[in-house]
Formats: sequence, structure tokens, C-alpha cells
Amino acid sequence: MNNNSTKDQQQGNNTKDTPWRLISFAVLVAIVAIFVLQNRDRLPVNFLFFEINSRQWVNLSVAVAFGVILDRLFIGWRKRRRNDD
Repeated sequence: MNNNSTKDQQQGNNTKDTPWRLISFAVLVAIVAIFVLQNRDRLPVNFLFFEINSRQWVNLSVAVAFGVILDRLFIGWRKRRRNDD
């Protein structure tokens, strides 16, 4: 038996005891909150024939969402193209 693992279990230093998912989630929430607080300014957005004034963090979030959607569409198209060959 390994003395180090027994010693760690007795002291409560087991990595399973650490809620890494909860810590990661809390850090992510803090980062998002800081991002939103730093990007609260309203900016005009021109798209085709209309203009809206919205918060900068909303604009950036919409741009990221569109990027993710385009990426998923492109990957799906490429997979179908490979399967057809």
C-alpha cells in the first residue's frame, strides 16, 4: 500500500473532494459578469437598411453566436461532402 495516498486521504487532500466543476462555473460566471460590466456602452449598429442602438456586450455576443452557427454549418457541409465522395 502506498503511504502517500493513505496520508492524503487521512488529511482530506483527495482531489475528488474538490468541486472542480462548481469552481470552474463560478470563475466563468465572474468572467462573464466582468465582461458585461465593462461593455455596457450603447453603440449604433448598422445592418442593411436599419440601425439600432444596443449595448456593446450584446453586439459582441450576437457576433460570437453567428460565428458559432456559421462554423457548425460549415463543418456539417464539409462532413456531408466527404461522405458523398
